[in-house]
Amino acid sequence: MPHDTDESSENSIDRRQLLGALGAGGLVTIAGCGGGGNNSDGTTSGDGDKETVQFLTMGVGDNIKSFFEENNTAFEEEYGVNLEFTSVTWGNAQSTVNNRVEGGKAPDVARWPARWIPQMVGKDALEPLDDLMQGDFLDRFPSGISDGVRYQDHYYGVPWAASNKCLYYNKDVFEKAGLDPENPSLDSWEDMLAAAKQIKTSDNVSTPALGLAGADAIETASQYYHYHWSYGADLVDDDNNPVVNTSEAADALDFYAGLSTEYGVTQSSPLSSTRQDIRQLFEAGEIGMVIGHVYTGLNIESAKEKDEADFNYGIVQVPKGPAGRYSLFTIDSVTVFSQTEVKDLAYDLIKFYFDEERRFQYSKQKGFLPVTKAVSERDYFTESGNWAPFVEASQYARARPKLKQFGQFNNRMVQAIQETLAGQKSAQAALDSAQADLEELMSE
Repeated sequence: MPHDTDESSENSIDRRQLLGALGAGGLVTIAGCGGGGNNSDGTTSGDGDKETVQFLTMGVGDNIKSFFEENNTAFEEEYGVNLEFTSVTWGNAQSTVNNRVEGGKAPDVARWPARWIPQMVGKDALEPLDDLMQGDFLDRFPSGISDGVRYQDHYYGVPWAASNKCLYYNKDVFEKAGLDPENPSLDSWEDMLAAAKQIKTSDNVSTPALGLAGADAIETASQYYHYHWSYGADLVDDDNNPVVNTSEAADALDFYAGLSTEYGVTQSSPLSSTRQDIRQLFEAGEIGMVIGHVYTGLNIESAKEKDEADFNYGIVQVPKGPAGRYSLFTIDSVTVFSQTEVKDLAYDLIKFYFDEERRFQYSKQKGFLPVTKAVSERDYFTESGNWAPFVEASQYARARPKLKQFGQFNNRMVQAIQETLAGQKSAQAALDSAQADLEELMSE
């Protein structure tokens, strides 16, 4: 990436003002970073006599805010520098990064989804990290995780966090419907459908059996891909050409949409329901089953401690289809932008945050799978009723393809899902249209 301009105090203020303009409505600045007072734009100002490193991240919520406050301050004290730390909302994240890169104002370090790496490499915006991702440091990560930040034979990031999914079910709902809450028989999609039908027809249950995402949101496709892959379909071939309209893909989408349109076992409004909506319904005890992350269970446990939830739940693997079982595996990476003039300090920041105890505390507080071998082997994860199924699910992990146009690709798949759910097109016709559009998109 092109080099950034001089990191003077005056220039640093300009960069913060730009960030404020780009991320309006989506910025969260963590107190205690920067070593100075607050500027009028809400960011923290640094000591102009100290070297400054900028760290941009996404989605810092209350469950992890204190972690960053404490460790950012510790990093500043240990290295005698200023750390400008900013979090943007996920809705603003990609546009914020793109605008800053194109404006020559990229942060030094950023944490974001690894699937965005190809797009940034296409802009010559990322620093290859091969000199960091080697030897003992590289050996900290399982190869399946470190490969997630590798693109075109280079490491362009360090794995920061990982997430996958399992199937949650409400034990109380299962018991009322005459299903075995301890041995729920949810191994396949057909098993899940059979359980959902029994819940629907039970006189003792008024709760919808299954949460289904169908809103115009990126996560709708994320929920659907479990079905797509398990039917033997793929998204692209070995040459990254789209292959979304095979007969196997049509069967998968037909089954997914049919859970609502044919069998009526879902909540009443899949087309307006995001993944977050159905997760929250399950956490409130208002649906019988949902595919979710580990933090779904952690949220329920937290609610129970506050007497805000009172039901029992179980966790099993995502059901298998005719071609196997897959759990969508997502990796967040921490990257260094080539515009940086403080590469060594950026590396120091990354290594600081990869202290084993810090990695443990981050995964524990945030509710993400650990990315290092040492942390993932701790009893906290391997012996926990909430965590152990997700550790097991790693063997079924499958990631979305690394495509420069993946955002547009994914949006087009969401459109096909919605068209099928709405009854506007058959699954095959919706995917045929998507295939034609994606072929044009990826030929550009």
